Amino acid sequence: KLLQPGNTHSSAKLSSYLVTLTPSLTRVCGCRVSRARIRMFAKTRSQGTAHEQERPVSPAVVLPSRDSQDAEEEGLLVKAEHLSSGLSGRMPNLSPFHAGVCCLLSVQNSSYVLLRRYSSGVLHEEASAQSILAVGEVLKLCFSWLMILRESPDDPGEARLHDSAKRGPRWFAETSLKLVRTSAKMAVPALIFLGMNLLSFVALERISASSFTLIQQTKILFTAVLSRLLLQRLLSLARWRAILTLFLSVLIICHQTQPQAACAPPPRETIATAEHMQQAEDMREAVAGEGGGPTERAWHDYVVGVSAVTLEAMLSGLSNVYFERVLKSTALSLWERNVQLAGYSLLIYVPMAQHAHPGDMLHGWSGVTVVVACLGALGGILIGLVLKYCDSIIKNLALSTAIITTATLDHFVFHGPMNLPIIAAAGSVLISIINYTDA
Repeated sequence: KLLQPGNTHSSAKLSSYLVTLTPSLTRVCGCRVSRARIRMFAKTRSQGTAHEQERPVSPAVVLPSRDSQDAEEEGLLVKAEHLSSGLSGRMPNLSPFHAGVCCLLSVQNSSYVLLRRYSSGVLHEEASAQSILAVGEVLKLCFSWLMILRESPDDPGEARLHDSAKRGPRWFAETSLKLVRTSAKMAVPALIFLGMNLLSFVALERISASSFTLIQQTKILFTAVLSRLLLQRLLSLARWRAILTLFLSVLIICHQTQPQAACAPPPRETIATAEHMQQAEDMREAVAGEGGGPTERAWHDYVVGVSAVTLEAMLSGLSNVYFERVLKSTALSLWERNVQLAGYSLLIYVPMAQHAHPGDMLHGWSGVTVVVACLGALGGILIGLVLKYCDSIIKNLALSTAIITTATLDHFVFHGPMNLPIIAAAGSVLISIINYTDA
């Protein structure tokens, strides 16, 4: 609003506002804007001057630059009105499309975690995780190609090519060849996602869905640390405080969900009679014959499950930093990157699935397995839609509701852990995510 011609704000106030906005302009647009140009722009806008040649030029503030650079800076400054709405922190009005995507993403997140927990941790199905992931990648590959067909390129010449009837085999072959030639950078995230997906199956087989979902949020911590180490990015103190609160909350959840020692046999010194001593001895012999007691096996599953989800969160942070450092510089669209990622993933998953069950890649599949594979593909598609058409507020809103839904259903359906410390820590996790986003 400050940028509207004829505004009543002073040149100094408008200049101060734009100087504050300069880091965001630099980060979003990828081009530096000199403060001298900002001051000159603010002065002319506050006076209602619309033409470049009418600007008062002062040798003390004008930096030597080419006309193209001046025009580029002017264009970036005009974009400030659109950027300011996103930086103000206000909740945007949700359209029916945005609300639908948010609800679908929330339902998909909670359902995907709960059904994987039910399939691997309760039913102990024999279907391999690699075959489930491979089928999901096939579905995502088909949807990404459909979105590429619907996209209109920015270049008018290419748009005419897309709008014509030439989107046939030749166009498909040329596009595929272009994607293959530029796909080398997608091999790394394909390997990272392979590790993440396999670790998630290992974790959900051993710990509750609510614990998995809450501990998984430590990916924010790993993303921040890796961004500082690899990208040299400085985070505000408010964000570090949010990260610290998140970490302490996850520690409380880990402590509250650890196996209890109630099922262990009583020690010898607490047994008063010979009859009780004989019963305890029989119990110890039976435990020794089974290769470990219930508590020992529970502790083993707990340590493996928490370690797996923590490592998965670390790989998630690494993938976020990799995408930001390497892939944002490419000219490919989001759906073209998804096609490349799905192609590399299939090259990994299909041989692993064949090795797990030679001759029958779909061995052990059931109706639950089919739903899990479809939900996995739907998650990748919805994330793509959020990144393309929505913003981070929609994504965080869906994530928050999914955490609450997962923890609640896990407790009432699968008898997952739920007490006052876990509820308080879960609420602290949600607040930490919101504070990190708003900081």
